[in-house]
Amino acid sequence: MSGDHDRPAFERGTGFLLARLGSLTARSWTAFLGEHRLTQGQYAVLVALGRNGAVGQRRLAELVAMDARNIVPVLDQLAERRLVERRPHDTDRRRRLVVLTEDGTALVGSIAEAAAAEQDRFLDALTEPEREQLNLLLQRLYAAHVRAADPA
Repeated sequence: MSGDHDRPAFERGTGFLLARLGSLTARSWTAFLGEHRLTQGQYAVLVALGRNGAVGQRRLAELVAMDARNIVPVLDQLAERRLVERRPHDTDRRRRLVVLTEDGTALVGSIAEAAAAEQDRFLDALTEPEREQLNLLLQRLYAAHVRAADPA
């Protein structure tokens, strides 16, 4: 097997490596969610409900950065699988709250455990301190670019 320095210069560049690893990770994550019959949007809704408890559809759409009109079919699919329920709001009958069912809560928990195992497999080439350092550096880069893109 050839060493890393035998690769063309563009394949050793940070931008190329981030893009390529991002692509590999996205493909792996999509396949992983597919094994659980979920899309990224559905998973985001389940995780948001797990973290926030019962919320209205409009607020849920904000939490997962999805257009309020687009969240309806996502919720329909999750409700069909009995992973979420829509319930009337206690004080405003016009509003509906979305909540995780027991099955939804169990699925979010099992996926979190499986995702951690998948991440460990993906990062197997790094030691624990290297993983922590990589994560800290990526967080710093992400925060810098999110701040730069924020118009506020």
